Amino acid sequence: MAIKVITQQNLTWINIDRIDEEALTYLKKNHNFHHLDIEDIQSESQTPKVDAYKNYLFVVLQVPHWQGNTKTIVPLEVDCFIGENYLITVQNTKVKEMKNFFYKCMKNRQTKREWMSGTSGFLFYHVLEALFHNSRSTLNNIGKQISKMETNVFSGERNPHIVQELAVHRRNVLSFRRIIDPQRYVIANLSHTRKPFLNDDLNVYFDNVVDYLNKIWVILDTYRDTVDGLHVTVESLITQRTNKVVGTLTAISVGLLPLTLLSGIYGMNIDNLPFAHNPLLVWGMFAILAIVILLALFTMRRNKWL
Repeated sequence: MAIKVITQQNLTWINIDRIDEEALTYLKKNHNFHHLDIEDIQSESQTPKVDAYKNYLFVVLQVPHWQGNTKTIVPLEVDCFIGENYLITVQNTKVKEMKNFFYKCMKNRQTKREWMSGTSGFLFYHVLEALFHNSRSTLNNIGKQISKMETNVFSGERNPHIVQELAVHRRNVLSFRRIIDPQRYVIANLSHTRKPFLNDDLNVYFDNVVDYLNKIWVILDTYRDTVDGLHVTVESLITQRTNKVVGTLTAISVGLLPLTLLSGIYGMNIDNLPFAHNPLLVWGMFAILAIVILLALFTMRRNKWL
């Protein structure tokens, strides 16, 4: 069944982990929600927002989620209806974190008493706090991977896939930022919304969530700058390594060019070439030219030109 209910005194938390006909029928039968909100919960990837109505609030949130199989961060949408004596959380696809929080509240009496001892707005704050604090583990994991890569880059370790790995980390940091940024404004808007179930006493709680998201934003800025710096560093190292290889190959080619030219001249069928009939002198010219080339290469190597 997609609908689960927890009741504490006069407060009810309804969690819908899948949108189907049963869930839609339940919402239409028991609540007089605006038809546009019903349409929004049926469609995926809604823009985070707060819609205020006379008797309830409709809030669309997105939380970052780590997908281990693709190593990407994707947004998971949670739609919330907040009324006088109820909180309804809706997910188009099952959000494991939301399910865990719901069952924790259901089975743990202390958590249930703590979360559901006040208004529906206070319960909503606890859900927000749990969701975004849970994303900290993903953020820490990204930080550890970036730190490990930074150590590898500056230790001189040669990893042929390092550019691709940097691109993956950059994409994840940018995805995290793209998810977190709208949530800051949505929750800041909630702290200025006045409803009987969302009174002035809750301002400090929502401001606490906003402060937490701002801290995450600052950390993400640091990670982004670090990844960009590592990308520039890796590109410089690759360019330097390429230049060294090109310089070595150029020196070898230029060194062999006089010998190739001399062998080409003496390989022609011409009788009047100097020392053409004296093989020892011809070989001597090759030897002298080879010694000059080796000395030139040795000098360039000693002066670190190669």
